[in-house]
Amino acid sequence: MNSYLWNSEWVPTDAPAGTFDRAESWRHLHGRASGLDAHIRRFAGAPVPVPPGMWEAAVELLDPAQDLFPRVTVSGKLFRLDIRPAPPARATTSLTVTGAPDPRRTPLVKGPDLVRLADHRARYLVSGTDDVVLGRYAETTTGALVGWEGDVLVVPQAEHLPSVTQAQVMERARHVGLRVRIGNLGPTMPLWFLNSVHGISPVDWVVTQEARVRVPARPDSPRWAAWWWDSFQRPWLKG
Repeated sequence: MNSYLWNSEWVPTDAPAGTFDRAESWRHLHGRASGLDAHIRRFAGAPVPVPPGMWEAAVELLDPAQDLFPRVTVSGKLFRLDIRPAPPARATTSLTVTGAPDPRRTPLVKGPDLVRLADHRARYLVSGTDDVVLGRYAETTTGALVGWEGDVLVVPQAEHLPSVTQAQVMERARHVGLRVRIGNLGPTMPLWFLNSVHGISPVDWVVTQEARVRVPARPDSPRWAAWWWDSFQRPWLKG
């Protein structure tokens, strides 16, 4: 991982990352990204103004020959860029459900809860699963969830982070004439795990300490997943 701090330009640093007031991360695949403009807009809600040219300079540092998972953060007035290799994309996702207390304190803001969420995942993840469900299928420690009732896309009623990938899926569903509604999710319906590094990853199993539940599959999931990967484009940012 290569890390930088902003001082009118990105300056290399060895300082460890701490806690964050805001954070954004996305997959940058061979010079292309999906929904980067939406990540930038969400990050603009940070408590301090984003320095002019910061995002453009961040993208310039990303090697177009690599598959990367960069993260831009701010803590106080300190802006940081971590350039990390992207993990392999998951074709499917298995989820742990636990009765542990929900660790989220700021569910509508990405950043302040990241350390708590990582600790929660490490503590409660059942071996062989990929992530831990939060709340009443509100989201997971690293991504969003949606479900399907026939051809109706169901977005969690429970409070959760406004997800860029979830918004992309909602927009496409409406575009192709499918209904989108707010409701409760559960393992008796097809479920999708969504985030900006794995895209659309259908949930195959929900696992507790006592049982494993097979989640029904949606036949057109591969076509939707391919649509998301096809949405990658070169970011054109204006200073």
